[in-house]
Amino acid sequence: MFNLKINPFLYFLFFLAGLTGEITTLAFSFCSVLLHETAHVVTAFGFGYQTFSIELFPFGGVARMEASLFNDPLAEAVTALAGPLESIILALLLGTVSPLLHLPALTEDLARINLGLGFFNLLPLYPLDGGRVLLSFLAHRNGYKKAAQATIKWTRIIAFSAGIPLTWLALQKTIPFHLPILLFSLMISTQKNNYLYSYWAQQTRKTTLLAEEGLLPSQVWVVEAKRKVGEVLPFLTGKNYHLFFLTDKHGKIVGEVTEEQLVLSLNQENSLHTNFYQILVRQDKSKLGE
Repeated sequence: MFNLKINPFLYFLFFLAGLTGEITTLAFSFCSVLLHETAHVVTAFGFGYQTFSIELFPFGGVARMEASLFNDPLAEAVTALAGPLESIILALLLGTVSPLLHLPALTEDLARINLGLGFFNLLPLYPLDGGRVLLSFLAHRNGYKKAAQATIKWTRIIAFSAGIPLTWLALQKTIPFHLPILLFSLMISTQKNNYLYSYWAQQTRKTTLLAEEGLLPSQVWVVEAKRKVGEVLPFLTGKNYHLFFLTDKHGKIVGEVTEEQLVLSLNQENSLHTNFYQILVRQDKSKLGE
């Protein structure tokens, strides 16, 4: 099972659609995006990876996959392509069948929406599917961290460069106003850090190295128990094994968290908002249950 999350900007888009009488079109788009993301979910599951959540944005949707998928560039690329292919194939089927069966005109609208959704998501901009394919290609050559930095930088440059003239054209009523809004949404989505995926890639390499050599260089951290995992991950890339001593507000050490416990927490929740104290408490409860 996975959670369905709706970005706040999408509510604003529904509000605008209600004012302009485009609510039916937006509802079709909403359903099309769900089918699109379902194709990602099914494909990832076929490769043996889980999906934790689907988040819907004004420009489409993003399926939050099991982090280890990003260590498998081929599976990631195929999973990314599955969504646009589903949308385009569905559009072609609807476009072919609708005239033959004399289906309502709404079917043609649904076909048009899916065709646009499929080709739009093939654009090489992160986190669109085309951007994920680009990221997978670069990760295979340069590693995930450098690939993520390059892909996000490229997306921001294109979104900003195209956003200004598109906004001007929208104000002139030459193009629909939702196009610059879509680009703005892309820029907002790139603000999320990719440290989780970078850490996973490094952690997988460390596990392999430990199995081969039987030892790893280590690094000890003293961390306030209230600190969130996401605040610490940027410092954890590299080959060192990490051990965390947790302190309370008075500086007293209250416990320790190993890297295995940190990985287990990330694997279970896929969240950077968990603090170290929560990991410690969960570990203590697990010991009491044994």
